[in-house]
Amino acid sequence: MKNAKVNVGIVLAGGKSSRFGKSKALFQNEATGKTWVELTVNKLKPFCEMVFVSANQENYQKLVALFHEDSAIQIIPDQPAYKDFGPLGGIYAVMAQKNAYPEANYLILPVDMPFLTSSEISRLAAFPNHFAKTAEENHYLVLNIPYSREILHNLLQKEQHRVRGLLEKLQTKPLEFENEAPFRNINHQNELF
Repeated sequence: MKNAKVNVGIVLAGGKSSRFGKSKALFQNEATGKTWVELTVNKLKPFCEMVFVSANQENYQKLVALFHEDSAIQIIPDQPAYKDFGPLGGIYAVMAQKNAYPEANYLILPVDMPFLTSSEISRLAAFPNHFAKTAEENHYLVLNIPYSREILHNLLQKEQHRVRGLLEKLQTKPLEFENEAPFRNINHQNELF
């Protein structure tokens, strides 16, 4: 399936990271010295015209400083009204700003899946309006969706926070991946050892 539209990336880096004990976005990978947010952005960049990083109030300034030299990366803070609405609030903040791309496909990745590779991202980029699925789990935060600002706004107004609700409205389909390992998300630091 050929994807003719522009791809725009969103890295979901605005989570509280409470179980992890420190900001997942700013956690440094020992092998590379890069933060998880840098690694995730770098994985998306080859497939996207622009990459937006969804930030919270606590990490916004640090993320701006981290990426200030790259004009193809923009940090978007949560909108105050939706700052505690999880990933949907972050996706909405990106799509609601004036330089969003209404004609684009949005490749969305969470910051806490350090084992994802360009192979999975490339495959997802070729399938608009799909989310990643393995035999073990639906990965609702690894997705390729169309611009959906109005739908997101309506969900948030009704205080519906679940990504699955957005995917149902968009009729987003699962894209099967054989291997679960790349999709492992890390919630506790001891899972890294």
